[in-house]
Amino acid sequence: MFKQTKRTVTFLLAALIFVMHLALPATGAAQTGRIAFLPFKANAPQDMSYLTSGIRDMLASRIASEVGLTVIDKAVVDKALAGAGTPTQTEAFLKLAKTLQADYLVVGSLTSMGSSLSLDAKVFEVAKGAPRNFYATAKNESEIIQSIDSLAWDISEKIFAQKRPASALTQSQVAGQPTAQAQPQYATAHPDRAFAGRTGAGGSPFIYAKGITSEFQKTQNMKLSLQFMEMADLDGDGQDEVIFADNDSVQIFKRDGNRLSKVGQIPGKVGYRIHAITVADLNKNGKPEIYVSAADSKGPHSFAFEWLGADKANYIFQDAKWYIRAMPILGEGMVLAGQQADASKAVAPGIFRLDVANAALKAGSRMDVPASVNLFEFTIADLDNDGSREIIAIDQYDRLQVLRPGGTVLWKSDEFYGGTTRFIGGTEGFGAGKGSAQEGSNRIYIPSRIIVYDVNGDGQPDIIINKNLSTSSRLFENMKNYPSGEIHALSWNGIALSELWRTKKIDGYIVDYLLRPAADKKSAELLVGLVLGSGASDLFADQTSTMLIYQLDFTKKQEQ
Repeated sequence: MFKQTKRTVTFLLAALIFVMHLALPATGAAQTGRIAFLPFKANAPQDMSYLTSGIRDMLASRIASEVGLTVIDKAVVDKALAGAGTPTQTEAFLKLAKTLQADYLVVGSLTSMGSSLSLDAKVFEVAKGAPRNFYATAKNESEIIQSIDSLAWDISEKIFAQKRPASALTQSQVAGQPTAQAQPQYATAHPDRAFAGRTGAGGSPFIYAKGITSEFQKTQNMKLSLQFMEMADLDGDGQDEVIFADNDSVQIFKRDGNRLSKVGQIPGKVGYRIHAITVADLNKNGKPEIYVSAADSKGPHSFAFEWLGADKANYIFQDAKWYIRAMPILGEGMVLAGQQADASKAVAPGIFRLDVANAALKAGSRMDVPASVNLFEFTIADLDNDGSREIIAIDQYDRLQVLRPGGTVLWKSDEFYGGTTRFIGGTEGFGAGKGSAQEGSNRIYIPSRIIVYDVNGDGQPDIIINKNLSTSSRLFENMKNYPSGEIHALSWNGIALSELWRTKKIDGYIVDYLLRPAADKKSAELLVGLVLGSGASDLFADQTSTMLIYQLDFTKKQEQ
């Protein structure tokens, strides 16, 4: 079937390229100039060169027909590209364009996740410098030609002012209406039905093929080594900004549907790698602060700030010798929690409430959590509504646990959950010399968040957590690489956390995720931050990140 699809799509692409040379009418004044198309990169678990080659040719032919530019021969472009290495920055792409004597340069990628495909393209105008971003999606390979056509018209309209003909408009564009929102892809069910329907390990009836689909929306791809993500209304305009942390900076984006526009960037201190960010208005001034936990090889050096717009920040404190996390505590609300390092290992015993005084952190009372649990590994909830707190934690072996505050284990998973490449410690300064056999043995891995939310409306909190999939990453202590993953919703049935639903497999390393409930709490968005490809184990590699957007319906019940 796959080979047949490859032949069909390849044939259709070739045929359309030929037909467009003959049949497409000009819709505006012809432009003069030269344009170069670089090979499209494939972010996919399988070979998709048959598609990327066709996309490059079809997009070039389409734009040439619509606009009238001279397309520089592929062989000439590929030879110049081979001499330029692998450009990643704007300056390098512009230099390549000048080498080719091109007025415009197009670079792009094709991303496959499940059956869905997305096309991302950047168009560099040599005279202006900064590129413009374009994006299109297809539910499957049979729709890829329409997506290329849409992408070509977007570029022609926004770069070359070529008006799109009525025949190329979608029904919603003709009617002047915005595109309809995607329908929810998740239905949840009551946990007592889940428990009653279990037929053994992995037998939950809520892994349903029809209720859970691989459909989603996706933002554009970004050159970003994503480490953590958050959302908050940072500027008071009533719309939440998307906040991404990479290794050494906090980047802020405005969101318009599935499009992200970067509006600010606050650098961290040179030499200190960011491993977590959280957001809260702890000083109660109506403006959320961003709390950044960062460390070098010797210990934590964290900071917090209020974003003032663009690349400006009002720092609450800097260079704090604490790992930090803003988190909710039952009966207290949001608090700033912290943990320190000691001379021999990455974390010292004890998690403390922190206060800010004179732009510095001061330790308050110690939190009532088991000594075995580190700052980023747990959350607190009353899972059975009996008035007592449970600690939901994930350990360094990727086992999910439910504990009493004193450390009594109520339940521990047989399956692996979590999975991460972020870590603190394990390098020179934590009891091991660089290059020694012990280097890395003291690493503490920083898992993604554990979300507590009632996803099925039964008045009892549930758990949302990721499960990054990789056998080798759990066999080898310090070789972490996660080519795919899932998001799971779990409910406490009195003796264990049982599964409500899961996403289908997501191709890529799931870095972080957020749940954004609607005002009526009957639906929500699940936002998933993802690093594409399989190179996530290299913290300093040039990585490609994106965000997936799933719609959840908390009211719909799935029939057995």
